[in-house]
Amino acid sequence: MVNKKMKQIMKSKNILRKGFVAFAITISGILSFSISNAQCEKRDFCSDDWQDDYDFRSQSSFAKLSPGDTSSVSLVLYSNQKYRMFVCFDEKLGGLTWKIVNPERKTKRSIQSIKKDTIVTYKTNENGDFITDDNGNTIVKSRTVMIDTLWATERITVDKIMYDNKKNSDKPYFDVIPKKTERYIIKVAVPGGDPNMSGCVNVYVGRIPIASKNFNRGGNNKTNDTY
Repeated sequence: MVNKKMKQIMKSKNILRKGFVAFAITISGILSFSISNAQCEKRDFCSDDWQDDYDFRSQSSFAKLSPGDTSSVSLVLYSNQKYRMFVCFDEKLGGLTWKIVNPERKTKRSIQSIKKDTIVTYKTNENGDFITDDNGNTIVKSRTVMIDTLWATERITVDKIMYDNKKNSDKPYFDVIPKKTERYIIKVAVPGGDPNMSGCVNVYVGRIPIASKNFNRGGNNKTNDTY
């Protein structure tokens, strides 16, 4: 009886020990990912001249990427804000390419099916009776082909390219003032190379509030103006 209880106690200890090891490994993975991004966040590969007075704290992203990797960052831009976006990276990653796209919803029409019908009319006499030939066959007066096209409509998303660092190399950043709330995506592609090597890629998204040009109501404000 005592030996049976001792075995149960030892089994429980082994389960707890395995659970603790698994928990420790999970925590270690989370910490290494956070530390990796934190290290990239602290490394600045960009010129300070690009930052001006923008606030980059809200939607900027940092990650470690390897040759051959592709990644994207989805953003929401609001009206009455001026935004500046750019990507900086470790030079050992090579000629990294990045684009800023504005996904647009469009309607696409395509032909689903085409139905053809032929309408045949026959010659008739003054009494409305069909006229036949010498063999007794009705004589065709005309043939009309009717075409009925059935269309299919679908909603698709088309990426409108707003900036391409290869085509817009004269300007290292992209500025925009949205007229309404819009969605933008920054797409990053690292050229091929040694997959065991990695480097930091920093996506900066900064904003500056724009003062409203609307009139403010001030019915309770008193002035000394006289008319």
